[in-house]
Amino acid sequence: MSKTLSLYLKRLMTEEGENLLHLAGIIRRYSEGGWTKKKLQVALDMIQPGLGEISKTIDMDFNVVNVEELSKKSGIPLSELSVIAMVLNPQMYFPMDKGTVEISKGEGIQTDNYLKFIKGWRKFLKDHSEYADDFLDLYLVLFGKRDELMSDSSVVFELISMVKDVDFLSLNEKTVKDFRDIYDRLLPLDKEKVSNSINDPYVKGVLLKPMNTKLVVDGSNVAMVKSLYPDLENIFLAFKLIGKMKKVPWPFRIVFDANFIYKLRGSQVATFKNRFLKDPRISFHSPADERILEIATLGPSCILTNDRYLEYPKVRAIMLRFDGKRVWEDRKTA
Repeated sequence: MSKTLSLYLKRLMTEEGENLLHLAGIIRRYSEGGWTKKKLQVALDMIQPGLGEISKTIDMDFNVVNVEELSKKSGIPLSELSVIAMVLNPQMYFPMDKGTVEISKGEGIQTDNYLKFIKGWRKFLKDHSEYADDFLDLYLVLFGKRDELMSDSSVVFELISMVKDVDFLSLNEKTVKDFRDIYDRLLPLDKEKVSNSINDPYVKGVLLKPMNTKLVVDGSNVAMVKSLYPDLENIFLAFKLIGKMKKVPWPFRIVFDANFIYKLRGSQVATFKNRFLKDPRISFHSPADERILEIATLGPSCILTNDRYLEYPKVRAIMLRFDGKRVWEDRKTA
């Protein structure tokens, strides 16, 4: 194993190395949809604060083929221009600076000019492609220094805005998918910022915890817990408590008895009409049990109800109970 590869793998096993590998993924994500001067500036500043200023002087039609020649014409040092070339095309270009020239000697790679230099490193990357996706991975892990104050702030703000003031009724599958696609590629520090910003426990659980079952809620049953009349606050509370479970079921369906709305009192009627009535995940059926069990048989499910379903055959679902203060799994029915 070469000395460079050994150093790369050693750094990769450290927390800093892992963070820098995440950073490479973030920068690649910035290229989606094409580069702009602003995006290039942000990406370069992630590699080295202040480096992004160079992007202001670069024509976005800049051809990276003759990097050394362009460096001489523009007056931009090759060590900096070759970083831009790497960001724009991480499969083809490797920065030529003091650090990379030094390790080139140990690899027997020529440094007389950039063409010879890059030819040697392309061969190195090809020979070790199972360890590094591209030169961005290799360079950042070997030479990057993650500033703890640095953050992928625009993406963090985007995610925080995406789930701000969201509860279970305003959470949808597109939001969950879009959030997870972006969140999974964040640095640990940024993941913590986003996680801490999510106030609703169920939303937080769905977005951040593993899930492998859907949730079917007996709406009428849950709403009547410790109440003379149906109380929608019971349903909101139950979802928050479910969000604190180790595994959070998603997506959800709520089934109410057909005449449920006529049992509501006061402001509960308006809340139900505004938040529940037109939601496609809400259905009405009498008896509600039939529809609940029908949905639950379509795949792995959790059913939230205090009903025992004694008049039905054995239910193949995880039964969750709610007493107005907590939600728990009823293992007696398993």
